[in-house]
Amino acid sequence: MTEIANPSSIPAPTPSLGLTGAQKRNLGLASLGSLLEFYEFMVFGFFTLVIGNLFFPPTLPEGVKVFQAFALYSLGFLLRPVSGAILGYLGDRYGRKKLFLITVILMAVPTMLIGLLPTYATIGIAAPVLLLILRLIQGVALAGEFAGASVFMTEHVPGSRVGFASSIILGASYIGFFLGAGTGALLAYVLAPGQMEAWGWRIPFVLGGLFGLTSAYLRRRLDETPMFLEIKQAKMEQTGVPIREMFTRYAGPTIFDIGFGVYLGTMIIILYFYMPTLLQTQFGVDRATTFNANAAALLVLALMCPVWGKLADRFGFGPILGIGCLLLAADLIAFFANIDQISRDPGSLIWWWISFSLFMSSAGVIPALCALVFPTQVRFTGFGFAYNLGSIFAAFAPTMIAWLVLSFGKSSVLYYALATCALGLALASWSLTLRFYGREG
Repeated sequence: MTEIANPSSIPAPTPSLGLTGAQKRNLGLASLGSLLEFYEFMVFGFFTLVIGNLFFPPTLPEGVKVFQAFALYSLGFLLRPVSGAILGYLGDRYGRKKLFLITVILMAVPTMLIGLLPTYATIGIAAPVLLLILRLIQGVALAGEFAGASVFMTEHVPGSRVGFASSIILGASYIGFFLGAGTGALLAYVLAPGQMEAWGWRIPFVLGGLFGLTSAYLRRRLDETPMFLEIKQAKMEQTGVPIREMFTRYAGPTIFDIGFGVYLGTMIIILYFYMPTLLQTQFGVDRATTFNANAAALLVLALMCPVWGKLADRFGFGPILGIGCLLLAADLIAFFANIDQISRDPGSLIWWWISFSLFMSSAGVIPALCALVFPTQVRFTGFGFAYNLGSIFAAFAPTMIAWLVLSFGKSSVLYYALATCALGLALASWSLTLRFYGREG
């Protein structure tokens, strides 16, 4: 196993170092689970109001039902650090491929069952209880899926192509966002409200479950990663409880990955979830305009990730991510300086959102950075625990921003976003001094 002292030292790719057919197949199959993860996240969010009405007592006030539905939406986040550590330990102990099959099945089956679940009107209090159980199972699976895909990818591809491969994993996640939003919007367009509440909301969950089971079937063809096979042959695989080492031997990498969990999760929430709501509620922009701008931006975000990934393979992960953070910060400052004018000309909104995505997609290198900062023996555990712990802090971003807006005004959104960009820039700079472990080539 070759140790890479710094991702910036990875040589520029050449045609002779392209991905092999097997590596492309493994990368494609690894991306499917991340796509499903973010698809389901978006679908559940899109239908939160419908789920609240169907799965909770009709005598509850509307606001209480919505709150409870959102609580279910967020509950999976709380389990993710512990789940990520447990699944990561199993992956470090028994292999990436086995855990990869388990996590996609644990996502697919509950997703389909949510689409088939009887409502409160049919089975009473059992409906929200079963929904809670299924969401908890999903939360366990999600904790291992993104980390597993990132670890699997970084251990399969040559070091000179790891930035590109990393960006494919993250880009697939954003395709999931786009497909989830698009499916919800299409159903809302073709179905009447009564049809949507009666049976239409079930369709995207069943489709997601079928997609996940198909992905699990296809993942049987995955190859175990060369780096794990190497440590297994040398009898170096993890036998103890590696989470104990996260805060002792690997405190720096653990904090590094927690930081990226906060940065990536918070920026995505601000740009694609909170700011559209802000424009609708505070500046009077209609919902259709913000949705169209958001959908186009998510697609651009996914498509641009590989571009930044290729640049990172050539010029270094830290510099590319740092440039992206700086450009995104400048873009946000310009947007908020002209936000009143933009709200009067909604047609320009889509171009602003696309510009955000052009710079935000520099985050495509984050999966590789989070994986390679840990050695192979504890890589899955370290990534699974630390990144998911950071995602919990990101999950509280909407609540925090809403409080800041109420207390200090709408400009608080910009300052929160700029602080998050500063965190990304600090992590990019830190990456220049950290030790990374990766494959040669």
